Amino acid sequence: MHPSGGRGVAYSQDFRTFAVHLHNNGQLDDYSITQAQVAKLFPSKQSVRRYLALIQLNGHCRPCRRTGNKRAQVLRDHNIVFLALYRVAFPKCSAAQINAFLYRINYGDVTFRFYTSPQITKAETRIGLTRKCGSTTAYQAYLPINIRKRWMYWNLPYPFGIADIRVEDFIDLDECGVFVETADKHIGKAYVGNRVRQEGNYQKSEKWTLLLAVAGSAAAERWQMMWLEGGTTGDKMIEFIELILNAIGPGTPARRRCFTMDNLSSHHNLQVAAMILTAGHRIAFRAPYYPIDGPIEFVFNAVQTYLAINCHLVQNNGTSLRHWTMNGIANMRSFVPYFNNCGFHRQ
Repeated sequence: MHPSGGRGVAYSQDFRTFAVHLHNNGQLDDYSITQAQVAKLFPSKQSVRRYLALIQLNGHCRPCRRTGNKRAQVLRDHNIVFLALYRVAFPKCSAAQINAFLYRINYGDVTFRFYTSPQITKAETRIGLTRKCGSTTAYQAYLPINIRKRWMYWNLPYPFGIADIRVEDFIDLDECGVFVETADKHIGKAYVGNRVRQEGNYQKSEKWTLLLAVAGSAAAERWQMMWLEGGTTGDKMIEFIELILNAIGPGTPARRRCFTMDNLSSHHNLQVAAMILTAGHRIAFRAPYYPIDGPIEFVFNAVQTYLAINCHLVQNNGTSLRHWTMNGIANMRSFVPYFNNCGFHRQ
């Protein structure tokens, strides 16, 4: 079908190449070709000249993609590739920083243009980038020694790593601070010019320390301690480990648990390590500055979300906060997905 029919169906690449071949052989003035052009069954000489220009410019004369009369994308070609790479390196960058980067990459190109924020946003949507809450990874995490420690943690067998340990044998533990305002929501809606104000808990409260351990077993074992005064000292850690060891019993050849934790000084308590090893279990410390490798960090996030959902029930006192925190922990049915999310998969 001829393109002039108004249906927007262009000649195929093979047919265009055939027309160019006839032009190069001087056969476009043939009577049969002329009659086909009159009947709109063959590209006109003007179209063939356009094909030749496309071949000289792009190396081919393929037809353009049909857009359905939609506006052509502004940010495209190599610039959208550079945009994706820049977002990987700097996920929190602004539109102005992206423009500056693209300008430097295209330095000397007289056709370069700066892009507006909506144009950049649309381009990022086309390549699957979405806006979400971000986090920051410490620069120390990218030191060669810490990268090596993380690789060893995930890829080497015990005692150098955890590659040969089953998910059901892990016990991950850590501590966090809990405040009454942890259960408060910070975002709301109000009419233009008015503040978002709602009756709730006062924003100055006491700090509660939550020491929590979760297991990767199907039984969804959990142990917790919560107190008001002071952080996690060596004595608190010893008391907590003793609580867990009394619950799980000594290790056996068939099953030896593995305690994982970060590198807090109280976690490196020699008496804590002696208690765990003497009971026949194992201990493995995560690589420094990589909390993302700890399932317990995501459990803490779930507890905070639970408190935010039930913020209207949390009173402005420590007893109520402790009750709802313990209730949120007790309502968790399984911790296996948290371990799988971090990369623990060995059965």
